[in-house]
Amino acid sequence: MKKGILSFILLSVIITGSVFFYLIQPVNKELETGIRVNIKSGTSVAGIAETLYNHRLIRSRTLFRLLVRFQGMENSLKAGVYNINPGDNLFEIIDQLVKGRVATYRVTIPEGYTVEEIAERLSALTEHSKEDFLRTARSSLGKDYLGNENKTRYPLEGFLYPDTYIIPEGYQVEEIYELMLSVFEERWLEELENNDLGYSPYEIMTIASLVEKEARLDKEKPIIAAVMYNRLKQDMFLQIDATVQYVLKERKERILYSDLKVDSPYNTYLYPGLPPGPIASPGAVSIEAALNPAEVDYLFYFARDDGSHVFSRSYREHLRLQEEMRKANE
Repeated sequence: MKKGILSFILLSVIITGSVFFYLIQPVNKELETGIRVNIKSGTSVAGIAETLYNHRLIRSRTLFRLLVRFQGMENSLKAGVYNINPGDNLFEIIDQLVKGRVATYRVTIPEGYTVEEIAERLSALTEHSKEDFLRTARSSLGKDYLGNENKTRYPLEGFLYPDTYIIPEGYQVEEIYELMLSVFEERWLEELENNDLGYSPYEIMTIASLVEKEARLDKEKPIIAAVMYNRLKQDMFLQIDATVQYVLKERKERILYSDLKVDSPYNTYLYPGLPPGPIASPGAVSIEAALNPAEVDYLFYFARDDGSHVFSRSYREHLRLQEEMRKANE
């Protein structure tokens, strides 16, 4: 009799162990492609189990809940968009949810990109439209160092720092912008706020954006920044083609004389001083140039065919050098 009971218990243990072992195993060991799962904030453990089961990532909702409870992880499962591999076992899936290893995508923002170009690149990678990104970019997001929402096209222009970002899937537009702004703040805000140039961080970033668009060669950027500061000190119009280009409906290879008449506060041929705000996202070299302009007294420059510039101190010298270049090219 005792032998029979022991055999029954042993058999029960084997069966229970086999079932447990089966239920914790991956649903599909051969499948290497992850399945996108969105765990929304506030979802219960039972709700998460249901979601995973419906996506055919786990074999048992009950065992998932029991294992989570047994490990004391009921309040540790994190919301987010996950890329879960059906080849992972139950313990690995729970570990991924506890550690918040959400699905991400990689995006690189080049130096000199405008908000509109950034919005287009981000919309191609996310579930948000270009219009969603542009709409949010019209807000200063509560940042004191950003531009006036009523005066600039996009208060975020110039501050979405050029870099490569790893962005969690499921991030809302504002969260993506907050991530990008945090990189700018960490790298540059303190130095900008403590500058001894007599300009606000916003004004220096505006100058940095002009330098970014005007200068092709890094070594010339501090000189071009100096020209801008020198002209501002003498109340001269900046007369920068890139600011006109910024307000044109279509980008042009070359600005025409007629384009210089476009009525916009960004047109530095018609309006004195700085434009209302940056015209692109400047890179590190351009920001550094705006913070540390060269000690030169140039007031004019024009571009050579190779992208370098010829600098001069007076308008007469400026015209003479242009004429000399024209004759040399004939």
